[in-house]
This record gives sequence, C-alpha cells and structure tokens, in this order.
Amino acid sequence: MKIRKNHVRKRYRYSVNRKTMNKTRSSTGKIKDPALKKLWVEGQRVGTNFSEMGLASNPNKSIGIPNYKRDRFEAAKIVCASSDDESEAPVSSDKNQTAKPKRGHVVEELEQLAADRRPDPSFRLPKGVVKELTYFIDKHKFNYKGMVTDRRNHGQWTWKQFRSKIRRFMLIPEQFNEYLEKKKLPKDVKPDWPEYESDSEWK
Repeated sequence: MKIRKNHVRKRYRYSVNRKTMNKTRSSTGKIKDPALKKLWVEGQRVGTNFSEMGLASNPNKSIGIPNYKRDRFEAAKIVCASSDDESEAPVSSDKNQTAKPKRGHVVEELEQLAADRRPDPSFRLPKGVVKELTYFIDKHKFNYKGMVTDRRNHGQWTWKQFRSKIRRFMLIPEQFNEYLEKKKLPKDVKPDWPEYESDSEWK
C-alpha cells in the first residue's frame, strides 16, 4: 500500500513587513562601542576584524587548552635531534611567531579607557555602611578574614565581600578623604597597610 503524504497548504502572511524582515536577517548587528565602531570594516568578517585589532572573538580558540603531551614530545625531539634538525628548528619557530595586529592600537585605547573609567561619580555609600566599614578598617585594617570573625559582622559578610566593599569605599574620594582626614593620613592615597590572608589585587 502506498503511503499518502499530507502537505500543509502554504499561506502568504500579509501582516509581515518583508523589508524589515530582510534587513534583520542580513544585518550583522549594531556596534555600540565607539572605539570599535570607528575602526570596524564593514566588508570584512567578524573574525578578521577582531584579529586585525588584536582582539579575540572566541577566547577559547585564541588561548587554547595546553597540550602537555605534544609539548613533551617536541622537547624530546629537540633533545634527541641531530645537528640537521637543530638547524631547521629556528625556521619552524619563525613560522609559529604571531604577526603583530594591523590595528593594534585599539587594544591600547580600550585599556586606557578601562583604566580611566571610574564608577558612577554621583554614587555614594549609605552612612550606615560607611560607619560599619570605618569601624572594621580601624580595628582590622586590611585583615579581611579577621573582619569575618568579628562579633559586629551581623550581616555575615565573607572576606571577599569585605574586600569589595572596602575597595568600593576607597574609590569614592568624597567619602574616603573624610575618613583619611579624621585619621590624619594623606588624602587620595591608599594607606600602606598589608593585606593579610587574602590575595592582594590592588593596583
């Protein structure tokens, strides 16, 4: 017996705007970053644009997972190689060298923007939070793990939460300079206190 195929009848959708639909399908999206938008080449692929700027569209592919087996094999080849192989070694190393990006200054501009960018200048911490933080700084300085075990840690903050809150407090000069004045410390300078039992990432 022959199988009968049922086909759904095609219907033209009059409510759809074809012009808008084609635009959204063919567009590659809008670039919001002004530094990237200024140097973006429309005719090129996304990967080519990123590589020429010295950026990576996919960090997993650009960095990659280290292959220890291959590295050990190459090291063994170099050790056991003859004089002919050693003369060929620098040629292969030149091939593996990555070329400098054509528009590499984009990375430098983005790094400079990130360094100069400050959190919302109108942002202020509440007075209660400032009072708590100044108490913990007076007592423990930058010993964040000591703050965790303090009896006045009613909010049960972790040492990383203490660190982030204190660093945010230091980035607000209007409030942090008041604290430095009370303690007779120089303004706009981070106190030279060691950070105990935590990875110091201050820059």
